[in-house]
Amino acid sequence: MPRRKKQETQRPPENFLELSEVLAYVGQVIARGVPGAVWVRAEIASITDRRHLYMDLVEVGPEGEIAKCRATLWARERFALEAKFRGATGGALSSGVKVLLYCTAEFHEQYGFSLHVLDISPEYTLGDAALRLEAMRETLVLEGVYSLNRQLSAPEDFFRFAVIAPQEAAGLGDFRREIDALAEAGVLAPVYLEATFQGREAAGSLLRAIEAARELHAQKPLDALVVIRGGGASTDLAWLNDLQVARALATFPVPVMTGLGHARDDTLPDEVAHTRTDTPSKAAALIVRTVAAAAAQAQEHTRDIRQYAAQTLVEAEAGAAWRLDQIRAAAQRRVEAAQNSTDALMRQALGLTPQRTLQRGYALVRDVKGQPVTHARAVAAGEKLTLEFQDGEVAVRAD
Repeated sequence: MPRRKKQETQRPPENFLELSEVLAYVGQVIARGVPGAVWVRAEIASITDRRHLYMDLVEVGPEGEIAKCRATLWARERFALEAKFRGATGGALSSGVKVLLYCTAEFHEQYGFSLHVLDISPEYTLGDAALRLEAMRETLVLEGVYSLNRQLSAPEDFFRFAVIAPQEAAGLGDFRREIDALAEAGVLAPVYLEATFQGREAAGSLLRAIEAARELHAQKPLDALVVIRGGGASTDLAWLNDLQVARALATFPVPVMTGLGHARDDTLPDEVAHTRTDTPSKAAALIVRTVAAAAAQAQEHTRDIRQYAAQTLVEAEAGAAWRLDQIRAAAQRRVEAAQNSTDALMRQALGLTPQRTLQRGYALVRDVKGQPVTHARAVAAGEKLTLEFQDGEVAVRAD
């Protein structure tokens, strides 16, 4: 067997860098490569509030690749920039929001690479949301469903309807304060479905609730579908602008009513819904008004029916009396006609007495027994007959 060669000992290189030196060098490269601050567009994946705001920023490329890094909004700039963002958008910085940040690139030997946020452009966040909204709107128009729900007839009354709302939300409480009394009285029969209205789970949660409402309608028809939530920021409402959610609402088989707690901002569910109200309370008020109007209309119809029935009864009684008079008059006419006919017959009968007949120039033929002879065949040859005239009798014999 060949002998094993003795393993040679590897000697460390004579030239090397300490980790701190490498990290310092990286920091210098970044500082030279990104001089000053730059505008950076990204989406906030998560955010942590520890007096300073620590954000994880991400960007998803066209092939699904993900770029991400940390960004810090130090307390000395935080409150001014948050106020600026809230004043323009109505909401706070939160996960899922796309932002345009003015940052410096920094590299720390202990904490690594991050961006230091110096300013923010709220207009970009609003503009990005508007562009997405317009693209979804155009898609629904091309599909022919954008105005489908609005073409349905408005409910003339409400009884059984589905309500989609966040669980234990303030807006749901406002809605129920208007509705519960009628529900307890059996006038209304709402069915409540829970859904999430904010965050990445919002679209899926809303779709499941809408599908549950479809199943309820298939089991027993609904009068409407009501989608409500309490007031919120514009950036919070952006979660509702989902194409699949809008399509599901636009194609829902009964009128959809929204009360999403805002007046100045449009959401796609508002646009495709049959009826939009600003708040859950206003949605409830519309339902109550419609029920009250239907009840008033029913009362009016009841009064009309009673009045018509009373008038019909009066007319029937008057008509019955008139018909009775007519029957009596007709009977009287028939009695009179019969009396006249009887009189005529009596007169005719009286005119046919033997005396009247003889007076008109006729003679009465009698046989030997004094009985009237009415046929020639009843008389034998040589039979003695008597001819009676009005002024006397003549005896004759038959030939």
